[in-house]
Amino acid sequence: MNPKSTQLQILSGWKEIANYLRKGVRTVQRYERELHLPIRRPAGTSSGTVIAIQAELDNWATAAPLQVSLGPTIQATFNKTNSVGVDFLQIDSEIALTLSSIALGATEREKKKRTADTARTAYDTILRLRKNICFDDFEKEKLDANLRRLRSELQTLGQRF
Repeated sequence: MNPKSTQLQILSGWKEIANYLRKGVRTVQRYERELHLPIRRPAGTSSGTVIAIQAELDNWATAAPLQVSLGPTIQATFNKTNSVGVDFLQIDSEIALTLSSIALGATEREKKKRTADTARTAYDTILRLRKNICFDDFEKEKLDANLRRLRSELQTLGQRF
């Protein structure tokens, strides 16, 4: 048996670990913090010297995405961003409905066209952005109802789809 094959390949320091993973030092530090990159601290402290075992890094890097869980910070950020997105699209749909109602009641041709065009732009933007947002059933139904009503009003105003 070759003694070299049983010897652990140890990387010492952030720079060496980052070079091995072909990433920047700060990225690797973030991976440790948020994605549980297997880093060891010989002194047992939270700062100072770090080492990593190549085999553990290789296993971590090839793990299925579901095995590497999102860190709490990333998950909390995603949840907050998604919540803001849901709120934004709902408010935007209500503003677009208000604009289409103004257009329907307008007697001045230019005002009718301008407000209808703005409502149509909002409608198109909502359709594009909603693909990246996760809705619960209630939120989805509420937005879909507003979009159906908006589309109907825009069709009444002569907007083409």
